[in-house]
Amino acid sequence: MALRCVKVEKQAARRAEFVPRFKLVVGIVVMLAMGIGCRGGEPEEGFSGERALDHVRTQVSMGPRPPGSEASGRLRSWLRTELEALGFQVQEQPFTPRTPLGPVPMVNLVATLPGASERRLVLGAHADTKRFEEFEFLGANDGASGVAALLELARVFHSNRLRHTLTLAFFDGEEALVEWGPDDSLYGSTHLVDSWVENGLARKVSAVFILDMVGDRNLKVTDEVNSHPQLRARLREEAARLGHSRLFSGPEQGVEDDHVPFLMAGIPALNVIGFATSPEGVVPSYWHTPQDTLDKVSASSLEAVGRTVEACLRRLDRELLH
Repeated sequence: MALRCVKVEKQAARRAEFVPRFKLVVGIVVMLAMGIGCRGGEPEEGFSGERALDHVRTQVSMGPRPPGSEASGRLRSWLRTELEALGFQVQEQPFTPRTPLGPVPMVNLVATLPGASERRLVLGAHADTKRFEEFEFLGANDGASGVAALLELARVFHSNRLRHTLTLAFFDGEEALVEWGPDDSLYGSTHLVDSWVENGLARKVSAVFILDMVGDRNLKVTDEVNSHPQLRARLREEAARLGHSRLFSGPEQGVEDDHVPFLMAGIPALNVIGFATSPEGVVPSYWHTPQDTLDKVSASSLEAVGRTVEACLRRLDRELLH
């Protein structure tokens, strides 16, 4: 399958030797009892919502994580340690954009797990939390949940690699520093995309999945209308196959998020986000309030999203590299 992007503005094996039936049955029973998979005799384990929730807990314990904060630096150090232990090559991408508050130093973290192909699949999430002076904003769902899901997906893909090279991008400065608009938002993803266009890496990207606000206990993932149409369809197909359709039954709406700079550069991208607006207000109602705390996040929601996104990437890995 070839993915072609429409810009956002337009939207074997040898024959087996004979094995006595009794021994074969006993062998199968033993393998099942031990939980041994077919790959290298090691147990296979999928995406764990509990592990992801632990990653949310770690981030929340650091406090607010806006650009330039001490907590933001500690978050990157923790992510680097975790990702390098999984065999990822980790680089920091510092930059200083102009903002309504003047120049603000920011840092993206980019982690790469080489595959057999130079073609890339990209997972992205914003690592920053919105800056509030009047209260402590911990961003358990809006910030930490996407990062946590990416880190758990890193473990899963380390254990069972794709043929694509896998890149994880943790963006700084997704949130507006004053008021959301084209000149005050998406700083990190815009900078990363610009750098990839300049160095030619953008041409090697097959697809991008952005995860944002994916941990809510009452999660309904929005069908984000600006996202690449084939990726939108794949996401819902895999959710249905895995029995997660209810969590992916959010409304069709457009959401400005870190997928937009990729789309503008002609790169197929999908926004996986549990956020929507309605006449009654925003969903979830605690968005950008002091109530975005750990108790709002569910391991089951994280697991459903993580397993669905994993299935999408494995399917794309088969279809795009045939």
